[in-house]
Amino acid sequence: MSKDIITIETFTDLFEAELAKNLLEEAGIAAYIEGERFTGMMPSFAGDIHKIRLQVDKNKEEEAKQLLEGLEDANLCTRILKEENALLEGHFLLTSGNHSNRYIEKIKVLQNPRAAAALAQALAKRLEHLEFDTVIGPAYGAIVLAYEVAKTLDKSFVFTQRKDGEMVFRSGFDLSKTKKAVVIEDIVSTGGSIKEVLKSAKDKGIEIVACGILVDRSGGKLELDVPLQSLLTLEVPLWTPDECEMCKEGVPLVRPGSSDKL
Repeated sequence: MSKDIITIETFTDLFEAELAKNLLEEAGIAAYIEGERFTGMMPSFAGDIHKIRLQVDKNKEEEAKQLLEGLEDANLCTRILKEENALLEGHFLLTSGNHSNRYIEKIKVLQNPRAAAALAQALAKRLEHLEFDTVIGPAYGAIVLAYEVAKTLDKSFVFTQRKDGEMVFRSGFDLSKTKKAVVIEDIVSTGGSIKEVLKSAKDKGIEIVACGILVDRSGGKLELDVPLQSLLTLEVPLWTPDECEMCKEGVPLVRPGSSDKL
């Protein structure tokens, strides 16, 4: 390789390195990844001892670095969702009972462990300055993200689930040492599940210091009793069934996660 090729960024995760490389190439900057072979062969620990290097021509250094500054949080989240074909358009019935013309199929992201880990690491960076001992994830979608955040920050992990219609901590978890916690959620529209988790935590004497969210679909209108950190904020239309514009147009209603039309 030419001596004019220099390293502008290092990564411990090949998925993130490839996203950055794609971003540069879309802007017309030739980019190269070095070190991915060793990481691919030994993924369980290679990232800790062997950095993946993103390289460009020296005369493109400043331009490339400026572009990479945009590969943070919202842009990273958006790019991953697009890479995994998780941004859907149609007519959807949400868990809140509302209808929408856009839906984020989180399962497609969770199906790619590297994509899920990259998003969890971004959330972890948002929360690492806070003082807490446990990460809580409501079942089922947020369990993977919450676990990865806990793993990244070396914290304890627990999850909640609904039992007889009430959000409770999964039986078997020892909460005696859980004093302060953060809640991790994936896709939020009205915040109903988070509010249920906050109540369950309060009933157990656990202080929630913040909530970390993958995507806030409320357009930033979501109000909680604790600080909120979201990687991506979207203004997504929500309609009650009686007011739904898509229903008025006769567009078939689909329950996400199912091929059955309602």
